[in-house]
Amino acid sequence: MKRLLTFSLCLGVHVLGSAQADCPDPALFCGEGTSWDESTQTCVVTQPSDSNFDGCVQLNDLLDLLSVYGLACGGEPTWNCGDDLTHNEYIYATVEMGGQCWMAENLRTTNYANGDDIPATLTDSQWNNANYGATTIYGEDQGCNNFSPDIVSCDPAASFSEYGRLYNWHAVADSRGLCPSGWHVPSDAEWSSLVSTWGGTAVAGDPLKSTYGWAYPGNGTNFSGFAGMPGGKRQDGGYYSSAGDEGTWWTSTPYSTLARYRELSFNSGGVASSYAQRETGYSVRCVKDAE
Repeated sequence: MKRLLTFSLCLGVHVLGSAQADCPDPALFCGEGTSWDESTQTCVVTQPSDSNFDGCVQLNDLLDLLSVYGLACGGEPTWNCGDDLTHNEYIYATVEMGGQCWMAENLRTTNYANGDDIPATLTDSQWNNANYGATTIYGEDQGCNNFSPDIVSCDPAASFSEYGRLYNWHAVADSRGLCPSGWHVPSDAEWSSLVSTWGGTAVAGDPLKSTYGWAYPGNGTNFSGFAGMPGGKRQDGGYYSSAGDEGTWWTSTPYSTLARYRELSFNSGGVASSYAQRETGYSVRCVKDAE
């Protein structure tokens, strides 16, 4: 304690610039591996990379650094399936099923993965004649039916909140990418794998369907976490139909001049597979690329 008090008093004198004969050199009070710095009036590490203060930088100093690498800033968090996924300012839930990682809700982006806009708000005529990617919200143009027991699905604000967006298959197939980087629209084969995980086409509908929102008696158990909603479709002629009755999702698999889709229905516990005109508007889910 006496040594520290002496140092404090002498340091005050040293700072004021009036040297006294009985005050030792401040450097004498610096510990091993440090030296006195006149500009800061403190002891500083002589060799900043000398972690063990032995006066030289060697292998042991590097090993010390590597042992704490990333701790100061917490490191980059590891993303795992089941964590939320942010894409174009919206946070999507995700779920692992049968070794695949799926979005647990429908896509709702208005941009391709490269940032380009996806054409939206098309009239019935424009929608019918679009041979390019396009998106819509259920009920945003004239011509709509509603079978939902919970919302007025022909109100675009309500249907967007509940179902996300509908896309034609041209948007699905666009090389700019409809899903986030590292994700893609699942193929028909990937859908088959998902359906097999939950018992096959005859029974997989119940665990894949949401527990609400379906016309009677259509609610599912959502045991899978997929939370399939009856988002309906926009027909190739532009008319909105089947919200509350059916949930239909595009696959990335073409079929001649058509394309394949999967469907859940209020009056079935299974999963239907068929094909439709590429101008039809269906929901889209994304699945993570294989590692």
